[in-house]
Amino acid sequence: MPIEFPSEWKTDAWHGGLRHRFELDGHDAWFIEPETPAGDGRWSWCMVWPEAFVERVGVEDLLKRGFYHAHVDAFATRANPEGQTVLRKFHELAVRLGLAPQVNLIGLSWGGFFSLRYASENPDKVACIYLDAPVCNMVDRSTPAAEARFHGLAAAYAMDEAAMTRSPLNPINALAPIVEARIPIFAATGEADVEVPVANNIDIVERRIHELGGSIVIRRRPGRSDAGRTPARMSTPPP
Repeated sequence: MPIEFPSEWKTDAWHGGLRHRFELDGHDAWFIEPETPAGDGRWSWCMVWPEAFVERVGVEDLLKRGFYHAHVDAFATRANPEGQTVLRKFHELAVRLGLAPQVNLIGLSWGGFFSLRYASENPDKVACIYLDAPVCNMVDRSTPAAEARFHGLAAAYAMDEAAMTRSPLNPINALAPIVEARIPIFAATGEADVEVPVANNIDIVERRIHELGGSIVIRRRPGRSDAGRTPARMSTPPP
């Protein structure tokens, strides 16, 4: 049966689905209802930049396969502990509405940071992670863009570089729960990415996952991260 969303939420069309818009503790949020729901509550969650590269990250295909799709704008928190509270409340709301207990995360750029942070603290709530040109490392300062991210994170987490390097809140330091939960990760990169250098982000994740005895699949594309299109590989929820 289709999920019934509150009638007071605003609606509009979005990439072939019906978007239900609302606010969660002051954060803009929405769920996309597919034209033909699969019936098992399967859903994907784009953590950051939900309007960017929608086709490339596979959302349109997922909607056609009956997935619901979701987003809550917690970007200002940079996924810090306050932001994690918002994300958990959003997830709890989704489950109360009838969506599956486990979600498929889509982490594009900054969304990679959010996805890894959320999955590390809530591994039982995540079915699969798709990463595209993902930010993964708090202390990458290798380019002007990375330097700007570092300062934003330092402010959001109230930590200096030394603390961020050691912190379990830094995604590259918090991969064990993801590996232990055997959450599948598929990533796509642009090897010449100057915004999110792979050597200081996904390459570290890959190495540390392997050191922990886990696995990750990475499609490495030549050029920048905006080259080509990569479909998201998402799982259906467990019975």
